[in-house]
Amino acid sequence: MFRLSYRSTLLRGSVVAAVALATSVAAVAPSAWASDSGDRVIASVELPHVLPTQTSAEQAQRAVEYWTPERMMAAERETDSGERTTATGSDEFVDSAEGTTTTATPVSVAQQVAAVSHIGRVFYTLNGIDHACSANVVQSANRSTVATAGHCMTGDGGFSANSVFVPAYENGDAPYGRWPVVAGEIAGGFTENNADQADDTGFLVVAHDDDADITSVVGASPVVFNQSQAQEGSVFGYPAAGRFDGETLQACSGQFAAYAGPQQIDLPCDMNEGVSGGPMFEGDSPEGAQFANEDARYNDYSHIIGPIWQDNEKSAYDLAAAMNPGE
Repeated sequence: MFRLSYRSTLLRGSVVAAVALATSVAAVAPSAWASDSGDRVIASVELPHVLPTQTSAEQAQRAVEYWTPERMMAAERETDSGERTTATGSDEFVDSAEGTTTTATPVSVAQQVAAVSHIGRVFYTLNGIDHACSANVVQSANRSTVATAGHCMTGDGGFSANSVFVPAYENGDAPYGRWPVVAGEIAGGFTENNADQADDTGFLVVAHDDDADITSVVGASPVVFNQSQAQEGSVFGYPAAGRFDGETLQACSGQFAAYAGPQQIDLPCDMNEGVSGGPMFEGDSPEGAQFANEDARYNDYSHIIGPIWQDNEKSAYDLAAAMNPGE
């Protein structure tokens, strides 16, 4: 049996929620940033305790079979849906956390790069609509853990289903196969309150392919926590709007800086919807350690934003890494 459950761990506060697929939650996106589902302003909620759900190997296989090349290539069109609040002009954005207007720095233009074996796309169905995010395999005790954004696992009043991870995705091809998601952990701050960009991180657990774990097949990135916000680094992902189509891996690199407090970072980069969940690495290559993930961007698409991994993310990672992915 595969265990299919999304749980969350919250260190700041008293709630530790275990959330199953049938649970509903309100999702929020503050006006200074845009997520893949569009900007929403809904009151935050506290999730109840919910028991995990079980799914069979046959159900996991059906998720793999669902994601045909045609469905994978169409998923980014769903990701692009939703209204976005766009900043006036191309050289300013409004920082809602600080209440100020800031002149944007020069945009770093994302470049197409060769597919990387451990970076890929997560495909999932949420509230009856097919979506796609970016994700990355990370080193873990169970050798089956994949990092992405929390809102790629939950949002809009529901939790994702039919979830598979496709490493090294490119133009509908899945060179290393489609790996069904059987469990996951979401950083508790985000699950308690979907407006909490600073904890918009999730860790998926994927099933074995026959007897092989995903790390043995594609490799995995080292992970680090509680790093400096100001450092040179890079972001990789699959943006799918505007000049991008979600079919090839894109990358930006440069100097990360603090955004809206001590828990988030931003980087000049023009990637957009679909890059959510994309890994942020130390250094300018995908060989670096992952220390954050992309989850949002300025309304003028001049910068991407992400939660820097701290204690909540470390706790969620530890729990995901300890899960048994099944045989």
